[in-house]
This record gives sequence, C-alpha cells and structure tokens, in this order.
Amino acid sequence: MEDTTVLDDSKGLFRDFSFTIIPNGLSEDRLSQLQNDIVAANGTIIPFDASKGRIERLEEINYIVSTTSDFPDYYGALDLMTHVVKPTWVDQSLKGNKTKNPRTYSPDPALFMSDVIICCGNLPSGDKEAIQGGVLAMGGQFTEQLSKTVTHLISLDLDDHRCQLAISKRLNLTIVLPHWFDDCLKVGRRISERPYTLPDPEILNVELSAVPTARTSQQIRDATTPDPTNEPIPQMPLARSEAPRAVQAFSGKKVKLGEDLNLNSRLKGIISGMITNGGGDVTTKIKDADIYVCSYRDGDDYVKASQDGKDVGNLSWLYYLITHNIWTNPMRRLMHYPRPRNGIPGFEGFKISISSYTGEARVYLENLVRATGAEFTKTFKQDNTHLVAAHKNSEKCDAAQEWAVNVANHLWLEDSYAKCKLMPISDNRYTYFPSRTNLGEVLGHTEIDRDATEKMFFSATRKLAKPVKVPAAPPADLVAQRLPISRAASDSVTRSSPAAEKVKRTKTTDTAQTPLAARHLDGKENQTPGSRGAKDRALSKLHNAADDIAAFEKEMKRKGGVIHGGKRRAEDEVEDRTKKAKGGRDSVSSKRSADELDRDDQTEDEETEAPTRNKKAKKDKLEPIKFRMLVSKDERWAGNMDKESKDKARLRELGLFITEDFKKVDILCAPHAVRTKKFVAAMACGPALVGSSYLDFVLKNHKLPPPEKYAMDVRDFEKEHGFKMVDAVERAIQNKHRLFRDWTIFCTEKVPGGFETYKDIIEANGGKCSLWKGRTTNITATKRLVNASAGEESQNQKEDEGDVLYLISDANSKEFTNWAKFRELAKKHDMVPRIVKTEWLLINAMAQYVHWKPEWELTEEVVKAAKS
Repeated sequence: MEDTTVLDDSKGLFRDFSFTIIPNGLSEDRLSQLQNDIVAANGTIIPFDASKGRIERLEEINYIVSTTSDFPDYYGALDLMTHVVKPTWVDQSLKGNKTKNPRTYSPDPALFMSDVIICCGNLPSGDKEAIQGGVLAMGGQFTEQLSKTVTHLISLDLDDHRCQLAISKRLNLTIVLPHWFDDCLKVGRRISERPYTLPDPEILNVELSAVPTARTSQQIRDATTPDPTNEPIPQMPLARSEAPRAVQAFSGKKVKLGEDLNLNSRLKGIISGMITNGGGDVTTKIKDADIYVCSYRDGDDYVKASQDGKDVGNLSWLYYLITHNIWTNPMRRLMHYPRPRNGIPGFEGFKISISSYTGEARVYLENLVRATGAEFTKTFKQDNTHLVAAHKNSEKCDAAQEWAVNVANHLWLEDSYAKCKLMPISDNRYTYFPSRTNLGEVLGHTEIDRDATEKMFFSATRKLAKPVKVPAAPPADLVAQRLPISRAASDSVTRSSPAAEKVKRTKTTDTAQTPLAARHLDGKENQTPGSRGAKDRALSKLHNAADDIAAFEKEMKRKGGVIHGGKRRAEDEVEDRTKKAKGGRDSVSSKRSADELDRDDQTEDEETEAPTRNKKAKKDKLEPIKFRMLVSKDERWAGNMDKESKDKARLRELGLFITEDFKKVDILCAPHAVRTKKFVAAMACGPALVGSSYLDFVLKNHKLPPPEKYAMDVRDFEKEHGFKMVDAVERAIQNKHRLFRDWTIFCTEKVPGGFETYKDIIEANGGKCSLWKGRTTNITATKRLVNASAGEESQNQKEDEGDVLYLISDANSKEFTNWAKFRELAKKHDMVPRIVKTEWLLINAMAQYVHWKPEWELTEEVVKAAKS
C-alpha cells in the first residue's frame, strides 16, 4: 500500500467536508486508517451504523467513501448530488494535497475503466487523443509520463522506449495493443487483456482457432435463476442444537413474502425462522414492510412497495442474502428482481438458442431467455429466430449464417430485459465479437434499468390493480385434436414457412385486429367475410400452391437464395458434383441437419469422446465425465486393440475418460514417474498421480476409488531430483498452465526426442517454442517481465532471470555453429545466452517451478571434454 501519511500542508484539505465510510470490503485496519487520515485533514466523520444498514443525515454528507456502489443509499446519494468515491480517492487527494476528480474514483460499475491508468507508446497523435477521451469518459485516467501508477501501456510493439523502460524496471503493468481499448469501447465492457498482450498477442496469430473457455462470471454467482428449487443454504452449516443462522441483512427490518411465491408451509417456516433469528420480522401488511419478496412485477403490493422505495426482490435474491450474509441491491443482478409476467414486448414468438456457454452461464441465459417471454431451445434448428453466442467460432454460428438466423451476443438479451424493451439487433454492439475473446467472461454485468422499470410497472400515476390470472393454455396435442381437418392442414403449410414466421414475429401488437376481407377472389368482389364458399376456395388455392411454396422455401434455405428461377442450370450441377468430389462443401446436399446441431454445448466433449457403441447404446444417456485420465508407460493394452477398446468403454461408463490430450488431465496414471512427453506435459494440469494399480482396481471392481488410495510410487524419482511431486502438483495448480508465460524458448531441430516433443511441453506450460536453425533474420527476442499481478504462478518464477535467452540443444559438435549464431541473437537484444540440455526443460516442467543447475548448461568445452 502506498504511504498516505498526511503532510503538514494538507491538514486543512478536508475542512468543511463531512464523510461517511461504508465498511463493506474494508478491513478494520484500513477503515481505521481512512478515518484517521480524514480527521487529520480537518474532515468530519459521520459514523455509519452497520446494524441499520442506512446512512443517517444523508443530506449533510459531502462524500461517501465505499469500495462498491452496492449499498442501500447509493441512488439516494446520487439524487442529492453527494459524491461517492473509492478509498483511493482519499489517499491520492492527500498525497497530492488537492482533492481529485470524484468521477475518476467512482465505484459506479458503468464506468468500466475505473482503476485503469493508461499511458500510450508509439501511437499516432490522433489515436492518443481518442484513447485519452475514451478512457476519461469511462472513468479511467490518462497520463503522458510512464510511472509506477500506470496499469496499462498501449503500444504497437516493444521497440518503443517506454516499453523497454517498463520491462527493464519490471513495472507492474500490462503492455497491450490499442485493439484492446478499441474492443472494450465497442462491447461496452472491460474485457480480458490476454489476447492483446505483447510481445505475442493472440489476435495476430492466424493459426489459432479455438477460442479459450471463460471462467464463470462472479456477477452470476447465486443469481442464475429467478425460482431456486432448493432450500437456502447458509455459509456455515448449523449444528442441530443451534437456531438458524442470524442474517444481518434482516436486522431491524420487516419482510413480507408475496403470495405469488407459492411457498409450502415447511419452506415458509424455514425462511421465516432465518429472518426472525436475524433480528428481523415477517409481516403480512405491505405498509409495515421494509422488504417485499415476490415473483412477478404486478399486483397492488408490488406497485405500492416499489412506489414507496422499499427493497423489492425475488426468492433468488432472498436466498442470496441468506447465503452471503450481506445486503445487495436486487436490481444489481437481472435474476434477483421480479420478472414481468408476460415477458418483454416484442419477444413473443422468438425461438432462441445459445452457443458456447457452459455451466452456470448456460443456466443463467436459459432462464433469461424464458424471462423475456421467448422460447428457449436446446436444439438449434432452421426455425430458430436468434442464436446468442459467446463467440463466432462454433458450428452453430456457421449454421446460423447459412440459415440466415440472427446471431447476437448476450448483451442484446441482457439490455433488452434490463430496459424492458426489444433492443435493435442492428446495433453493432450486439453483433460484435472480439477476436480470441469469450464474451462469457463479462456475463451478468448489466443491471436493471430503474427508470425504464418504473415507467412501465410502477409509475406514480399508475393505479393499484390486482393482477388478472391468465387461464392455463390447454396441451398442444389436445388443441390439435380439436382443430378441423382443413384448418390443421392449412396450419401445417403456414407453419412450415420460416418466411411467414418471420413476418408474423416482426409485426406484433397487443390487441388482435380483424383482418380485412380478401378482394377479387374468383372474379367476384366484396366476398362476405363469413362466406363458407370463399373460405373453401381460398383453402383450395392454398393447397394447390403448397408444392410451389415448398420449392420456394427449399431454394430460400440454400446458400445464395433464389437466383435461377427455381431451376438450377446444368453447369451448376456439374460444378457441385466437382466440389463434392474434391471434398468441398455443398450448401444443399451437405447442409447440416438439425440433429447434427442437437447437442447441448456443455456435453459436446462427452459425446465426441465417448467410444463408438451400437445404436441402442447411443440412445442411453452416458454417465457425465468425472475424471479425464492420461495413461503413460502402462503396457496392459500393448498389441491388444480389442481389449483396449472394451476396457476404455467400461471405464467411460463409470465416468472415467481415457484421453490423449495432455492439456486436459485430472488423473495421471503411470507405474512410476517417467519422463515421457505425455507425462511431463500433463504435469501442467496439476493432476492426481496414481499408479497402474488404480486401473487394476477399477477394471476389477467396476467403481472409482479415491485417487490418493492408489498413489503413484515416486520415492526414487524424488530422491534423485530433490523435490516432492506432491509440491509440484500444488505448484501446477497455482501456475494454471502458465509456468512459461511470456517465454520464448528456442530449440534445435535434431535435439534428442525431436523438436515437436519439447514444443508441446513448452506450449502446455504457456510458453512459445521456436525452431532454431542458426538464422537470425526476422527473429526477435525480448526480456521477460515477471508480473506479480498475473497470478500465483509468479511465485514459481522467482529464480527466473528475465534477461536470459534459452536454447535447448544436443551435446554435439555439429551444433557449434548454431550456438555461435544464437549468442549473436542474444547479444543483439541485450540478453544473456544460455544453451542447455533437454534435462533443464524436463525437470523444470515436472517440478513446476523455474530453477537452475550449472550441470544443465552446454558449452563447447563440455562437449569436447565428454568426447575425450
């Protein structure tokens, strides 16, 4: 923490200012320090009563110091023009003996560049001015001078003197391309810097295809569904003799549970007990309540509570308060606020599927789609109207383009729900997908629009009225049975037309309108609307045109549309057959069927990795994959492919998948620690290490024992190399495949084991491996920056000398020329050359920390001495 001791000349800086400090997220020491610094600068502290959760005398306060905007009086403070600032505002104001701009230190989540201080390198002046304006508008700061406070240095390459200075001084900052800032503004969110980070930004690597998966966004934790099905679970389990845990969020408050929650007496009793033991009370009168919990945005109680400024949330929000023991604004998360009973206007008739979202993110979006009033489909078919995707690198997105289905990111769905209206999908913000970025990482950052919700659901002029119960619709099969034969036939033709569906969905009205009678049917004018003969003739014409409609729709679905009057030329057919023979894709014959896309994203890996089985077995649901195991140096299946296939199928039925992908491993199985490529590379996953006896037990007993019960025998290996494998696994979990992050390691072509072996090991640990042939043309090398903020992996790089350049080579005199050229390259980039044996890489990767032993170094003298 920076030294924020108050200087003598800053003692009167906060004179005539009154402060309140919100304690959320602050330690006792930090809270005490802030209070002392403010008082020392002649500021006045108005204490915050955490038990009440509200700020008294709000109108007398000039500054509210808080790490978050998530406290009850935040919007009330904004209405009174009271500044809400982060604690760093106090530190920086005292340090500079001048009150800083409060907006730059605002905890408002809409200012997504808050905490970002940008410095620009070798960029054109126009670009610098645009970046400066953008970062200031989004709550960040801009500086011309590089200093320790800078968090992001924007440059096109590392040759700029600012970049070289940052690297040499090992400043705690991130060097990124200007594309990062541009994409943040386009999306309206702060996205990950990883794909834009120099010296090797992923967005410039055309060979990369798969977009990395995103971690579950913290914003949707315990906020994925409006209707939780389980009972609320406190943070700490209760002893049977103890009363339910006291939930401080309810201290001194009265809660009314809405009738539309449909709680059974048992669950209602559990919730009421938690509220009562938390210092609150349950009431049946809305006028006495401080909190109202309901499912829908309607009813007298909802309108009254909202108009009176009470806290209104749903059951999911109530569970969140119980679980986390802290108050949160129900409008902060979309699934914490009651949903509209009839959805969002404009979404009726939409059929929406999602792509590339898994786990909690997928559950959240499924419930959000249903809350809008649209239909969610796991299967993506041609009659879907929209596809919501995290990125465009997926099979569903390819099919959507071919089928002319709208593709949007989740921001379109969230904004529409938050603003209570259908947002135009033509907005570039909703159809932009940054390269190499999974937008799932910014899921759940959208809040309910207070003004839009008030205007639509509880405006001051709205009269109280009880909700009208909508009768449940009869089952679809029953409706079909009641339809006349002619009506059902005509509906089947109409519903088969996606074009007709899209027209119907586009024009949606709240009230039904009487259609105009058709004119000039069969030479007659002004047909009577109720004429049975007119209906029959119209229906007859529709049936006669059914074949033409089907042919037209078939052509419309084909890539390229209707361009040959419904008949294809002979040369087109020849061309298609030629493409097919060459392995090309034909948009008609090879078009994906809906069945091919009928795969839930979160089970795609399981279905692809499952061994081939007969058709009947495929219909059975496979056990979800519990562990991915990589087997090395186990000879049980050598020369017996049939036994291998059967054993792997049996293991897969138990949830144990035998994989060859060393980048995704949960269990590593070998008779002992071995130095094979698979074993060494898989160590980066931090897997459980088991011996061959583990497989023996599973195949014999048909169940999965705890891995630690059959731990691998690594005693001889540990004694030889001086480190514990259990420590190596722990370090691997910390490193998260980033032991060699930002490293470029060179390797000769004829190294023992082959270049590809060491390339795979280095890349499995987040590094880059380049083939060295002694040519320095177009090859660059840069010093490494050990970034402590990059994560826990940095502690396993403490022995990394950032200016050392490594070459893995064979101990052969024929390589001497290559070594000399390599030393020239290192000297050119002001780095120290180090030529090493393969042992250096193998042991560092297995130990999962960077260290050095002199016996690993290769020199001409060592090679000559070994031969003599």
